[in-house]
Amino acid sequence: MNSVFYYSVLQYRYAQSLGEVLNVGVLLLFPEQRQAIFRYPDRLGRIRKLYPNFSEKTIRSYFKGIAARTDQLSKQPEIFANYEEHPRQLIDNEILVRDSSALQFGELKPSVLYTNDLSAISDQFYNIYLSFYEEDEHKVRHDEGYLLKEYQKRLQQRLRGLLSREAFDRPFTVKPEGTNFAYQFAFAWQNGSYNLVKPVSFDLKLEQSITDKATLNVGQFTVLRPYAEQHNARFDVLVARPKDRGLYKPYDQAIQLLADQPHVNIVEEEQLDSYSEKTADALR
Repeated sequence: MNSVFYYSVLQYRYAQSLGEVLNVGVLLLFPEQRQAIFRYPDRLGRIRKLYPNFSEKTIRSYFKGIAARTDQLSKQPEIFANYEEHPRQLIDNEILVRDSSALQFGELKPSVLYTNDLSAISDQFYNIYLSFYEEDEHKVRHDEGYLLKEYQKRLQQRLRGLLSREAFDRPFTVKPEGTNFAYQFAFAWQNGSYNLVKPVSFDLKLEQSITDKATLNVGQFTVLRPYAEQHNARFDVLVARPKDRGLYKPYDQAIQLLADQPHVNIVEEEQLDSYSEKTADALR
C-alpha cells in the first residue's frame, strides 16, 4: 500500500456559536518520514477586515509557537513512534491542546503520499488552503462553502420544506475497510446508486494550486474505489472554475483528471440547477 501522510487545518473560531470559522494554517504529519510541517500566512489583512477586534499579536504568537514545536518534533523522530496508531493525539499532546480557545486544529485527514518531496507537498497544501490570503480581497471566491450553500439553497427551494436545515450539518463519513482512514462528504442521497456529494472549488489564483488540488482528490478517490464498488456508490463532485480566464485550461485538465476516475461524477457550477432537481426528485 502507498505511504500515507496526514493533514489538519488550523482554524480561527471568532464566534463559535455563529459558526464563524476561518482557515489560518495547515499542519502536515509524515509518520514514515518522522516529519511535521506547519504553514501559515504572513499577511493577515483578511482577518483584520472581517474581525477588527481580533488580537493579531496573540495569533502570531501561536503561529510561532506551533512552527517552533513542529520543527522540534522533526528533530526528535522517536516521538512519532508513540503515536503511530493515533496520529491525532500527536497534535493534541505535543503541538496544541484541544480546548475551547479560538485557535484549534480541525479534523485530521489522511492522504496518499504522491511525491517524496515533502517541501513541495507543504507548498501545495498552502496553496490549496491559504493562498486566498494573497488574492484580491474584493473578489468573492466561489469556494467549497459557496458551492455547498448554492446546492443546498436550490435543493430546499425544490423540496419546499421537506428537507431540514440541519441536513447539511451532519456530514456522511466513509471509512474504507482495512484502513484507518475516514473521509467526510457533505451530503448523501440515493437513486439507484448511493451518491456522495463533495464540493471541490478550483476558484484559485495559481495554476499549480489547481493541479495540486486535483491530484490530492484523485488520491482520495483512489483509496475510496473499493468502497464505491462494494456499496454501489458514486462520488458527485461539485466544482467551480477560476475567475481568471487564463486558468481555464488547467481547470479543464483538472476536472478531466477527476472525471477519468472510476465512480466520479463532475457537477460544474452551471449544472447545479439540474443536479439539485435530480436530487429533489429522488428525495420526494
